[in-house]
Amino acid sequence: MSAERGPVMDAKARRRERKVRWSARVGYWAVNCLARSWRLTVRGEENFPTQNGTRVPVIVSVWHGLMIAPIWTQRNRGIVALASEHGDGEIIARILERLGYAPPARGSSSRGGARGLMAMIAALRDGASVAFTPDGPRGPARIPQPGVFVAAHKANVVIIPASMQAPSAWRLRSWDRFVLPKPFSRVYVAFGTPFVPRFTGDGLADGEVERFVAAMDATEAMACA
Repeated sequence: MSAERGPVMDAKARRRERKVRWSARVGYWAVNCLARSWRLTVRGEENFPTQNGTRVPVIVSVWHGLMIAPIWTQRNRGIVALASEHGDGEIIARILERLGYAPPARGSSSRGGARGLMAMIAALRDGASVAFTPDGPRGPARIPQPGVFVAAHKANVVIIPASMQAPSAWRLRSWDRFVLPKPFSRVYVAFGTPFVPRFTGDGLADGEVERFVAAMDATEAMACA
């Protein structure tokens, strides 16, 4: 029976790989064509800290529903993102790599989280910047999970809040109300003032979550200005 099961499993694996490969190709093509049609304005890039004219490692933080335009603006920089271990994670990982991101760390707040967080911290310590969606992959929307603060604290780097605004966009009926700017629309991306989370011992200091959310809100307002 096991001898019969082997070829069946291999066939399923091949079909799954074909689905992932073609989905990633189509997804990359769609993102690339859509984003190149936007009329982009980027604000606050001077907020990225540099040394001798080169960016130093940071955490770029953007709410899950507002990530597509900031991700596009930071392509081809070798940034490490966190890809979910859920079904679509491999597709997203391959799209990100085609956009010039480093091979993503794997994990999420609901599955493989500790492993993914450790991989992100290791990447920061090795000199790479990383990208977090602190309310992803399943929400609740705009409620940060602790991983972004822990990573900044352990790697001794700042968090750069990121956001976007698109007057002409589709807003999906997903938990994050994902914003997808329409073709040829005006899109504004903003990077806010560096945020350094304060800790008391090994724990996040009182009021830091609220201070972080306020920094993210201020960056969104900056994009809308």
